[in-house]
Amino acid sequence: MERSPCGRARRHSPQQRPAVTAVHADPQIIWSAIALLGVLILAGHAGRGRRRRDPNRFYTWPEKQVLIQQAAGRCEHKPPLWRRCPAQGTQADHIVPWSRGGRTELWNGQLLCERHNQRKSNRVPSTLYRWRLQRRRTKY
Repeated sequence: MERSPCGRARRHSPQQRPAVTAVHADPQIIWSAIALLGVLILAGHAGRGRRRRDPNRFYTWPEKQVLIQQAAGRCEHKPPLWRRCPAQGTQADHIVPWSRGGRTELWNGQLLCERHNQRKSNRVPSTLYRWRLQRRRTKY
């Protein structure tokens, strides 16, 4: 309290009281608020970068015919050090798998034999594999 010039304690009226007051919060409430804020931030980032899947999962018969003609009916898989697979290509496969956001379009399709299609599964091929496939396609 302030003192008046004569030494007495001066009382403030309600309008003159200082506006500074201490706020005491429960630590459990503070930690709960911080946790909630963290969950909201993580939830906001979880949906980013996700692509919507192509609604068409399988290649149509005309698209498969184009892939067969493009590959001359053979499997398009080629290991790094060997020749192209001699087996007949029987399955249209997504180069970038449909389950990983790959589109069902001709530029993302390749003709594989059953063995290589099962072996590839839903793996995304390396950039080198895709480059080699694109380069190989100009030769046949």
